[in-house]
Amino acid sequence: MARRALWLSTLCAAGSLVLGFGGLGCIDSANDSQELDVEQASKGHTEIHTEDSCDPVTFGALCRAGFNGHTTRDQFTAELDATHRVAAWEYGGGDIRVGLGQSFQVDNQGGEVHTFSIVANFGGGRVPILNEKSNNPVVAPECVAGANAANVDIASAAGITVTTGASGTIKTRGTFKVQCCIHPWMRATVQIQ
Repeated sequence: MARRALWLSTLCAAGSLVLGFGGLGCIDSANDSQELDVEQASKGHTEIHTEDSCDPVTFGALCRAGFNGHTTRDQFTAELDATHRVAAWEYGGGDIRVGLGQSFQVDNQGGEVHTFSIVANFGGGRVPILNEKSNNPVVAPECVAGANAANVDIASAAGITVTTGASGTIKTRGTFKVQCCIHPWMRATVQIQ
């Protein structure tokens, strides 16, 4: 695993120097390599599904009316307090692996708004109380930098296509960290080969 992390670190550094990308979101240390071990099933590793189970009655305007969620706001808070995350709020579908020049999908199958945000390092998001309760006191700067192609809000039942390559959102090969900047425990990696 250490050899793989060193290879990825070298690849990110080389891509940053040669292509001028700056390494945004590249995994660059052996300590980060353990995040590469998390793998979930994905449709050919080309989709991320933001998911939650918000109950529209107790979440009110935060949850799309008519959404079929079953987690009450009190249950959400209790689980977050106990575990520093809420399991039903996740990036489903697993990590992305596509070739440079290909695209992948990010869709919101939950009832709340979620973000797709490329970050240099996983951290807190833009909701201070969720940062505190999830033990993410250091905010990822990309989460509070404003909307752009690499930091996108995705409404419930909506989705985006993320492009890669010279004119894409992700311009170089490497492994990139993505998270929800509202619910900062929602995380995945994107590998551009």
